[in-house]
Amino acid sequence: MSAPHPSRTLERLRRRVLAPFFDRLGYDLVPAAPDWSHRPTSPREVELLLRFAAESLERDLASSGIATALDVHAATRQFWALIPTAPVRQRRGGSGFNGALQLYVAMRALAPATVIESGVFRGLTTWVIRQACPDATIHCHDPDLSNLHYRDPRAHYSTADWSTADWSRLDPAKTVAFFDDHVSQARRVVEARCLGLNRLLFDDDAAGHRIHAHGGPAHPTIAMIETLRDASRHAAAEPIRWQRNGRSFEQAIDDPLAREAAAGIAHAHAFDDLHRATGYSPARLTYVSVHPPVPTASGRAA
Repeated sequence: MSAPHPSRTLERLRRRVLAPFFDRLGYDLVPAAPDWSHRPTSPREVELLLRFAAESLERDLASSGIATALDVHAATRQFWALIPTAPVRQRRGGSGFNGALQLYVAMRALAPATVIESGVFRGLTTWVIRQACPDATIHCHDPDLSNLHYRDPRAHYSTADWSTADWSRLDPAKTVAFFDDHVSQARRVVEARCLGLNRLLFDDDAAGHRIHAHGGPAHPTIAMIETLRDASRHAAAEPIRWQRNGRSFEQAIDDPLAREAAAGIAHAHAFDDLHRATGYSPARLTYVSVHPPVPTASGRAA
């Protein structure tokens, strides 16, 4: 199954009339085709792409400390066959081929019984999670579900923040939380740790010197938390500052939430972006394992 193509008449109109008009206004008018609709078709090139991607993913799983018997090469081939059937055809925002592949392989390797997804957008990642974990219970949280192009018939949807839900029946050992919600990643680590969740996946984990290139990223990100921890030891250290679309942003060095998150993180590994392996847009997936929560005098986790 491939993405629908515009008619020749519409494509000619786009190139000759509409595109030049929008160009004068400072906008690009491009077909709304997902990046995976562009792909090699000769067997040798397909084999090279899949082999390079699988080898990179194997290294990332090992570096993340994820013990698995998953045949990553076979899983990568399965994803290559699956992704053209995706019901979500997004070009702007959301995950592209690389991000979806990483999520698919990571979920296959982690094999959770329950997945908490915070940040759903059009539903592509929900579809990817379902393909990877067909029997999992999926909880989808997003403040605006009106953008959905795919709604999983067996998932549980809510517009409330995931942290406000009742998770008293949750088995943390069999759960993976995936955050792509543009909320402080430090906050999400602290919230997850309080619930005893120790297997977390984050999208849009940008380092401080690269965060300006990402649209609306949460901060501090996982990558920034380590930088902030080191910088806080120096009294003269400046905040992390950047500009995007004419707006100025700042992340304070002495951030109590970042310090709390840093203390809770047992290990964090940012996956390779896969661009060199596949040629598709870089992905930004990070796996985080978390220390068990520390019980307080009242018996509650802290």
